[in-house]
Amino acid sequence: MYGRGKADDLYSVALSGKDFDGFWRRRRRWTLRNAIRRSRAANKRQRRLARDAELLIPYAKTPGLKNGGGKALVLADLSGGNGLSRAAQYEITQIRLSHDDVVTVDVSARMASRDAPITVDREQVYDVVILLCQPETYARVLPLFRPEQLAGAYRIGLWVWETPLFPSDWTFALDIVHEIWTPSAFVAAAIQRGTDLPVTLRPHAVRAPEVVEEVTRSAFGVPEGAFLGLAIMDLRSCPTRKNPWAHVEAWQRAFGSDPDCVLLLKVRLGKKSRIVEGELREMIELAGNIRILEQDMSDSEIAGFQRLADVYLSLHRSEGYGLNIHEFLLLDVPVVATDWSANAEYGPGFANYHPVKYRLEPYRDWTGHFGDDSFQWATADVDDAARTLRKIAAQRAPAIAGAC
Repeated sequence: MYGRGKADDLYSVALSGKDFDGFWRRRRRWTLRNAIRRSRAANKRQRRLARDAELLIPYAKTPGLKNGGGKALVLADLSGGNGLSRAAQYEITQIRLSHDDVVTVDVSARMASRDAPITVDREQVYDVVILLCQPETYARVLPLFRPEQLAGAYRIGLWVWETPLFPSDWTFALDIVHEIWTPSAFVAAAIQRGTDLPVTLRPHAVRAPEVVEEVTRSAFGVPEGAFLGLAIMDLRSCPTRKNPWAHVEAWQRAFGSDPDCVLLLKVRLGKKSRIVEGELREMIELAGNIRILEQDMSDSEIAGFQRLADVYLSLHRSEGYGLNIHEFLLLDVPVVATDWSANAEYGPGFANYHPVKYRLEPYRDWTGHFGDDSFQWATADVDDAARTLRKIAAQRAPAIAGAC
């Protein structure tokens, strides 16, 4: 168990002949459909920004307002089933500690459909508006209310971003909010490069998630005695940022095809990133110890799923916060993560945080998700990650065996 024999050496030789990160893979991504989409993306983005800016003209902030408390309206994506939704739930808990009179509206339906009906009070006037959703959604959620209801309100936006550059697409939102909250110094530095508005560093009030529904290893075909690694990532918008290929490569270098060492990759895929599934399956075709999960899970199921892990792996290129990383650390699960961006701020405070070496490289992404591309982000050292994974497996083997 947890070893590498001759069969795995042969497996590694076969793996080394694959062009998983080279010219041919990049060429496959440039389908005619993708080329057309990229050529239209800039114009589409500009049209959307212009439309949203026009819709938001009646909701421009009243200059000079101060946060004096009073009746607070919180607009939050609470049930979107992603990290931003869970972060919003943590934030609302904190808001209720500092505000006596809070009205919360779940605007998740508007994330899926611009015209989704949401019932709100169209008469109440608010003193504070807190937007726990990204600026690109403001044109969907603010028109739920009449401009007069919000005109005298001090506005706060919680912004999370994943690059060192100020997101130019969010410039319009500087006319909407008086203050910006952000969960990491990494994001704060990026935001401050584009505005002189107050930027408040406000780390997410993360806690170990409560388990309501039990999740078992058998549900995923994983033996109780196996060394189990988990990785959770949303690949719908920018797969390159989450870097799932590095996760597969690091696990393979650490354990080869050892069936006693299983990695579950829980992913969310979209039309733009469907090709990633094929690439990952091509990488793992020679081994059965890495599995891709696409099933949606409730927050409670995610909490149970997290507790199955012997290690959590996150070889991302950049994180605005890294909510899963923080949650696994609180669960006392060893976390092996690229030691760059937001998680490098809180990670070292935990004994179970295992930083992975990296090098900074120019941003490249075939989806063109980030409009501004003159920045660098991290490429994790998969050999360093593999060494750490083997060390953790060796340390945890006695505990796993004792539980069997």
